[in-house]
Amino acid sequence: MNNVKAKLVDLAYLITTVGITQEILDKIANFFGVDACSVVSVKDMEITYVESSGYFKEHSIDIASLYTRTKDENLLFLKAIKEGIYNSYDYQHDKNANCLWKETGIKSALLLKLETEFNAVIGLENFSKKKVFTDGDIDNLNFLSAFIAKALESRLFMDVVENRLNILDIQPAESDDKEAIRRWLEENLKIMLEDTHSKAISFVFPKYNIYAFLSKNPQEHFIKFKRNKDVNEMLTYRIYKRKIKGAAVFRYEFAQNESGCMKKAKKRFNINNILTIPVYDENGTLLSVIGYGYASEYHFSIYDVKFTEMIAKKLTNYISSAKRLSKLKNIITKSEEDIINSFILTIEMRDVYTKGHSQRVAFYAKRIAQNLKLKQKLTEKIYVAGLLHDIGKISIPDSVLLKPSTLSKIEYEMIKYHPVLSYELVNKFKSLEDLQRISKMVRQHHERCDGGGYPDSLSQKQITIGARILAIADVFDALTTSRPYRNAFSPKKAIKIMKSERGHLDNKIFIRSIDVLINSFQEAKAVGNKSIIPKAFDSYKKKFADIDPMSGLLKRSAFILEIDAMLRSGIPFKLYLIDIKSTDLLNIKYGNEFGDKLIIQTAETLSELKQYNNIKALSRIGGDSFMFAALYNEQTDNFEKIDNYLSNLPQLVKNRFKDIKNFPSNLSFTVVTTDYTEGNSAIELIFASRKHKKETWSADDLM
Repeated sequence: MNNVKAKLVDLAYLITTVGITQEILDKIANFFGVDACSVVSVKDMEITYVESSGYFKEHSIDIASLYTRTKDENLLFLKAIKEGIYNSYDYQHDKNANCLWKETGIKSALLLKLETEFNAVIGLENFSKKKVFTDGDIDNLNFLSAFIAKALESRLFMDVVENRLNILDIQPAESDDKEAIRRWLEENLKIMLEDTHSKAISFVFPKYNIYAFLSKNPQEHFIKFKRNKDVNEMLTYRIYKRKIKGAAVFRYEFAQNESGCMKKAKKRFNINNILTIPVYDENGTLLSVIGYGYASEYHFSIYDVKFTEMIAKKLTNYISSAKRLSKLKNIITKSEEDIINSFILTIEMRDVYTKGHSQRVAFYAKRIAQNLKLKQKLTEKIYVAGLLHDIGKISIPDSVLLKPSTLSKIEYEMIKYHPVLSYELVNKFKSLEDLQRISKMVRQHHERCDGGGYPDSLSQKQITIGARILAIADVFDALTTSRPYRNAFSPKKAIKIMKSERGHLDNKIFIRSIDVLINSFQEAKAVGNKSIIPKAFDSYKKKFADIDPMSGLLKRSAFILEIDAMLRSGIPFKLYLIDIKSTDLLNIKYGNEFGDKLIIQTAETLSELKQYNNIKALSRIGGDSFMFAALYNEQTDNFEKIDNYLSNLPQLVKNRFKDIKNFPSNLSFTVVTTDYTEGNSAIELIFASRKHKKETWSADDLM
């Protein structure tokens, strides 16, 4: 091997092991006896890669800038791409040379096209004097170009992969609302337009009436949801109509069948080549077509086709998912939508404290599923399960569902049955997609990972991932919502409580959900506030929730809350307890109907006491027992008036029974009073009043 060949082999080895660097290009320039060497790659006139020897940087010659400023002119670079080689002995007098390049002082140049999947050249440039490039120089450069080409392909492919991985990470559309789809599609198509270096991009999805076109000129953009003349003239739409099976390239000078489309593309956007890619589903049904337009005679690589095909599939699948999610949200049919909305409305109307709960749980669950990167179809089902998880509560009695105090064993068993009832109701919606999976999540949302949940005492492995996600969303919303017996916890406090609860939740999912729950809290509140219950109903519900339905007076629970509030405020008062004597005997002698009416009429008679401004918390606290508070800070003679009124209570009640002929002559009431200082809470004061009542009865017996 002679010395020249040995040096060539050494250079080839360096290119293979090191790649294309400034130092390597310096060595190549030195080998050929020229001032400089460069490697440039473009895609549709846009530079994708440039590397040069040190001469350019030492003399402040910016190849990329020069190329960009002159790319619309007759570049010798493009001549080399088209013809394979350009050899200029006297560049300064070349009729095709560009004046900006001449200003660099270049005297001679040899440009050789690299045989790559990309449009690229290697150049030898001489600035100090004219140089004749011989056939030997060309042969030697051809030898090295094969190694340069492979190194460039490897480098460019890695750049493509790195850049395009970001684009492949397209997030799903949040909804199928037209404006949301418009914004989402435009945003992603703009990114693709930039990355693919195309002059224009078009996308058609006729199943959902989506037709989009974006170019470098924003004035030309459109995203339509109805087919019109512009859509009919789109090449991508014609490809859809013709059901072409695979990727195809249409060139202006050859696309006779689509001459109208191609002429319009060339005239308006200087597009000469269009790559179209159809997207089929697993059943072989054509869903969409995406197209990319280019100006130059670009030879599309396998990388271009595969990448753009992946992007098109992602866009198509996400739009389909958004539409399917919308159908699931709307429960597929109008009749089923009305039924489910009625169920949720009925539950919220019965228990005002759960208003928006189902919507918030569904919202949190969807966000958690998305964060876990679950498949879109599964995420949709988890969302729907969240909407439906509590509909079984419709069958729970008010006395249990609305009870503010601790549930009895039997009452708790009734509550524990609501997931089963929800499961049975969900199974009635036969149109729901993958009904079995949704209903199973609903049934299992109160199971615990340690096996201590209900209704089936399942362990973690037996509980579906959807149910484990719903459990986290359900607990978090319960803790961050006010209840009759406590105020809402802050999101961070709720998380702290959930962390302390061992064995309940799937810990791995919970840990990954913490930030999602905290960051979604405010948005979830807004979602919950969109409940279809009128706002006025809240106040009505709270008002009547505190009222005893028979007497119309406050319930015992409301009485306790009001008296405790007065004690905390330091308001002085006297407590009155009024009992109907011998109610059981009266029921036996006159019947239960009379007994019920006696309670109602006694309550109405006591309500007349409200004429005195110092009367507070008039309540029915037992079957035949009533209580109220009289404030000390009113006129002192009010107490005398109240006592006189109560002493006449038997006659006042009797007067309300005008239609009763044989009214009991022995109707009487026990009235006792208790000072607010005799207890520290409403319960203690009630106990003190009961004690005074017993003492009164004992005194009556002695007499």
